[in-house]
Amino acid sequence: MNTTCHTPTCCAPSATSGVTESLRKPLYNVHGGTDAYEVRVELPGVPKNGVKLDFDDNILTVRGERNISVPEGMRTLHRELSPLSYLLRLRLNAPVEEEKLVAKLEDGVLTIALPLKQAAKPRQIAIQ
Repeated sequence: MNTTCHTPTCCAPSATSGVTESLRKPLYNVHGGTDAYEVRVELPGVPKNGVKLDFDDNILTVRGERNISVPEGMRTLHRELSPLSYLLRLRLNAPVEEEKLVAKLEDGVLTIALPLKQAAKPRQIAIQ
């Protein structure tokens, strides 16, 4: 199922139609300027090695895996946390410098910097 954005920064299709309790679309924000986009995605409990980013055909895909383990020698007495997979796909309306993408995961928030290509930047046109 696709949702339509009414802003020039991106369009965000929802996660696949087969979304279940163990697959969720994470909460996110997209900020845009004249030089770059910045995407912030909440991935609570997901370690760096549990995050996978892909960028293809101006679509940013974020996948995250949260695994919950029981400490050795213990058993679960109560469970509210469970393994969980996150999936987010964003179609960007302006081309970005793919080779200059930078991502950082800190305190459960993934921040992705997406520099815009020179041709995509708005420019002032002098009137003669």
